[in-house]
Amino acid sequence: MLTFNLKKEWFDKIKSGEKTHEYRRMTPYWQTRINNALEKDEDFTLQCKFCSGYPNANDKEKILYANVLRIWSNVNGLQTDLNIDEPVFDIEFELIKE
Repeated sequence: MLTFNLKKEWFDKIKSGEKTHEYRRMTPYWQTRINNALEKDEDFTLQCKFCSGYPNANDKEKILYANVLRIWSNVNGLQTDLNIDEPVFDIEFELIKE
């Protein structure tokens, strides 16, 4: 499972449904994290966890879960909310309804 620790602003946009893509710089760190998550995913339903900051494990108000729909690589970061001129991963997700 991929875990994303986010600022409250981005967490709230995901929670409201306004944000359905998470973007990360294409670095060796994120390449390894994504590859490891995909290798551990035996039933082809990769999930991710969004955390508002670094909450306690039992703080359900600050944790959301989602199914990863697609992961694109080499997306131009200028066309994302990162607004950087370098390649990024585009992780499209759908929140899991409780």
